[in-house]
Amino acid sequence: MIQILVVLLVIIAAARLILTGYKTEAILFMAGIILMACTGLFGWGDVLPAKVASTNLAAFDPFKFVSYMLGYRAGGLGLTIMVLMGFAELMTRIKADAVIVRLAVKPLSVVKNKNILLFFGYIIGASLQLAIPSATALAVLLMVTLYPILTGLGISRASASGVIASTLGLTLTPLGVDAIKASESVGMGLMDYLSYQAPTSAVAIVAVGIAHVMWQSYQDKKDGHVIDADLEAATASDPDPAPNIYAILPMLPIIAAIVFSKLVISTIHLDVVTIVLISVFISLVFEGIKTRSLKESLDCFGAFMKGCGNALTGVVFLLVAAGVFAYGIQSTGAINHLIESAQGAGMPALMLTLVFAVVVGLAALVMGSGNAAFLSFVDIVPTVAHSMGANPVAMMLPMQQASALARAASPVAACVIVSAGGAKLSTFEVVKRTSVPMLVGFVVHFIAVMILVN
Repeated sequence: MIQILVVLLVIIAAARLILTGYKTEAILFMAGIILMACTGLFGWGDVLPAKVASTNLAAFDPFKFVSYMLGYRAGGLGLTIMVLMGFAELMTRIKADAVIVRLAVKPLSVVKNKNILLFFGYIIGASLQLAIPSATALAVLLMVTLYPILTGLGISRASASGVIASTLGLTLTPLGVDAIKASESVGMGLMDYLSYQAPTSAVAIVAVGIAHVMWQSYQDKKDGHVIDADLEAATASDPDPAPNIYAILPMLPIIAAIVFSKLVISTIHLDVVTIVLISVFISLVFEGIKTRSLKESLDCFGAFMKGCGNALTGVVFLLVAAGVFAYGIQSTGAINHLIESAQGAGMPALMLTLVFAVVVGLAALVMGSGNAAFLSFVDIVPTVAHSMGANPVAMMLPMQQASALARAASPVAACVIVSAGGAKLSTFEVVKRTSVPMLVGFVVHFIAVMILVN
């Protein structure tokens, strides 16, 4: 119990400092190090994960983990984010994003209530997870393509980024590690498991899309956002516009991710970074043909590098800090204690399912990672369900979706950080836009599971 109290105190103190203007990255680093130090001092568990070698001096081990996270996040997820945001900067430099806005605004501007477009934007984004199962990669790609269209139509930056941050709030992709692990745990084939996951998720996705329309409209009115003013600015004429064919360039990463996936061509394996680099090369060729200048074309590569650098300082370091903070919480064993307490309370199956889902959701909220929270507890579900005579799938699904929904409402989640960074907003401003639709999704999905699965 002491671990839970310490974690709560650290979370409250960190949140208070961040909200009063302290640097988020520094606070998260400090909070994570303090929690790891408490773990070592009070013997709550191992300070370092098994794959990280100790310094042989306990006081230095928390800093060793920070070093490990810098290499792990910057070289993996961080690299992906850097090249994606570099690509977004390149699209702005060659005015390809403006072409998408120009072509989309005219036919879509006939829609009187522009907030209705948030529904369709969310549905499109959620559907793309079938080819792009990473919430972060999907968010960055949509910030390049969907975001300028929505803001060009007059949708506020906060509303557009909120929708994009939450596109993988409900998962129904067979490519997700959460679905693969969940199906394995309940002793079911992946496609059989998806036959339960897909309909319950689809119902909740529609509910979240409707909730986005209502919630973003309400928040925009509170903020005094005026759609017509933004629309007029976005459609202002450009004396030197890019040709219409440039509209295909921002879409290249999404097209390639879909084409070279298990859905279409499974024999060619391209990761996101490789896809983006190919797209950058194609874009530079287009710009060289347009300008008839090799120098001008290659100068545009500087915009790509600038975007990569901005991502490193503005996004990647925050991701590293969030990872240190999340592991600090995990190292104390507080989350495990919550699960064990709920399990030992003698609750009926329905109530225990709800408690498990809430606890996993809270874990994802503070850790910023849906998979980290869900995968930590997925193996206990079959045992608990069978001991209570409950359906393990009905217990598993709410936990799985709670972790994804809470991730989209976490200020330290990568998808939220990316969306906030692209829109030049704080993560808390984006979370304010995602929290209510995600709560609606949780409630609707839980009810759908109880009706369709039990």
